Amino acid sequence: MRKNTGNREKEKQELDFIMTCLFVICGSCVFIALLRALLLGMGDTSALWPRRLPDLVTLGIMAACCVVIYKMLVHVRRGEVFSRRNSSLVIGVGMLVEVNGIFQLVFQFFVPGDGAVYPSYMIYILLGVFFLFIGCLFRLAVYIKEEQELTI
Repeated sequence: MRKNTGNREKEKQELDFIMTCLFVICGSCVFIALLRALLLGMGDTSALWPRRLPDLVTLGIMAACCVVIYKMLVHVRRGEVFSRRNSSLVIGVGMLVEVNGIFQLVFQFFVPGDGAVYPSYMIYILLGVFFLFIGCLFRLAVYIKEEQELTI
């Protein structure tokens, strides 16, 4: 019995560590996007908004992802790992990142001058699809877990 309790405690600590790392990484992305947006504004101010807008949108999206990941971290600390809420939150992160990638793609076509101001839209689109895929797998795992709990 003690061995099982020790394993569960270890698993909870590992999940806590993983979620904390995700939150730190997302927070770092917000800090880097904010720093880049501020540093971009120090140069030529004639075309400031067209150059700064993609970074500001990414900053807002990353801040929203930080909030969503924090909510997931709260649920994990409560012991609610495989729940419908968490699967929806993972899908929410995927949607946010996907929206950012699509915005970056559309923005690239409407930028005055050279169209390759912010060519990293593909990374956001692929990352968003990856998170959506993981979220769907997570939702399937929750469904299987609920079905198993109903089995006698």
